[in-house]
Amino acid sequence: MKPIHKRQLAKGLFACATALAICGPVAAQSILESVTSNGKITVATEVAYPPMEFLQDGEVVGYGKDILDLVVADMGVELQQLQLPWDGILAGVLAGKYDLVATSVAIKEDRVDKYAFTRPLAVAETMLVKRFGDDDLAGLDDVNGKIIGVELGSSQAQEVEALDAELKANGGSGFADIRGFKSTDDMRLALAGGQIDIGTIPSFSLATMQEQRPDTFAQLANIGSGTLFAWVAHPDGADLRDRVNETLLKLEEDGTLGELQMKWFGFEMDLPEDYLPAGAL
Repeated sequence: MKPIHKRQLAKGLFACATALAICGPVAAQSILESVTSNGKITVATEVAYPPMEFLQDGEVVGYGKDILDLVVADMGVELQQLQLPWDGILAGVLAGKYDLVATSVAIKEDRVDKYAFTRPLAVAETMLVKRFGDDDLAGLDDVNGKIIGVELGSSQAQEVEALDAELKANGGSGFADIRGFKSTDDMRLALAGGQIDIGTIPSFSLATMQEQRPDTFAQLANIGSGTLFAWVAHPDGADLRDRVNETLLKLEEDGTLGELQMKWFGFEMDLPEDYLPAGAL
């Protein structure tokens, strides 16, 4: 190999600099452009939230999964779905570990300026559930001094904390303990096994839970004013979010979304058009 002389090296560097000056730097691809060019979208899902997303015979199924398959097909890309625990799933999308969180994320004011939320897929109240046949718990008047379980970082956790403060303000003792779990599956197992007295779920989940485990869980009370659930992309991924929204709107307008709600919930939901508070991405 012939040695490269300083004059030749200088000419090469000058040529490179000239090309960059003329053409400019190569622009980084947006998240949607990257998904489209790669022909693949990588999503993260917590598969422990029936009937939204859960495992059945080793396969991811549910209302959210049915919608996701239709969205991916409409985009014409391949789906790579990662099964991850809720704890850390939102931090992962911020770190760019995947393109989309396709699991049930509550639309909350402290999140909307951090993540690009899609249109809502579902709405639910927070339901307090007890063990089937537990006659000591008949309503909210009986929850003082009881141990309640919540999924860490969930919207249900915040509503339980608000209820605890309300119980104490009204002269009660409040909950004996608000116990956090990494997943709703862990919380349900603890409730069934007697480690906690009360569990918390979105109201649309009870029917599926009772179907999966008959005579195990029963409704105690509903709290909160209703929570909207959606998917999220990176804050710089508004273009991907908007592309997903195109499909979601079509599914709502042609009645597919309503059909899937009847399939998984047994009723249709009224999802608002104006769903993001001020300051949202």
